[in-house]
Amino acid sequence: YFPKEDWLLLVDESHVTVPQVRSMSEGDRRRKSNLVEHGFRLPSALDNRPLTDEEFWERVPLCIFTSATPGNTEQWMVASDAEETDVDPVELIMRPTGITDPDVSVRPVAGAMDDLLGEIYERVAKNERV
Repeated sequence: YFPKEDWLLLVDESHVTVPQVRSMSEGDRRRKSNLVEHGFRLPSALDNRPLTDEEFWERVPLCIFTSATPGNTEQWMVASDAEETDVDPVELIMRPTGITDPDVSVRPVAGAMDDLLGEIYERVAKNERV
């Protein structure tokens, strides 16, 4: 269905989608093996199957995984591709609302309680929530 090398696969929520590719062929094999074993299907039913995980990924020339929580499989695939090519993983940190993250200030531990109380009193004086 796809040209040999001229297409790009975008996998959204890859931490869920990628494991489903593997489980699709394994689940199909288990189900059909059970049916063949009990005589409800001919052994040739095992030949009509989805691609295995390896067969699927061999056919994908380019892929972009998008996930807030990438799984081990995506991380391994990206790392192994980076060893073979000049491709590095890209991390995009962005809130889905488009709102930028607030500034974070790192303060010393010494005097943390006094600093915290000072911030609280400051907010209370401005009639803000604490």
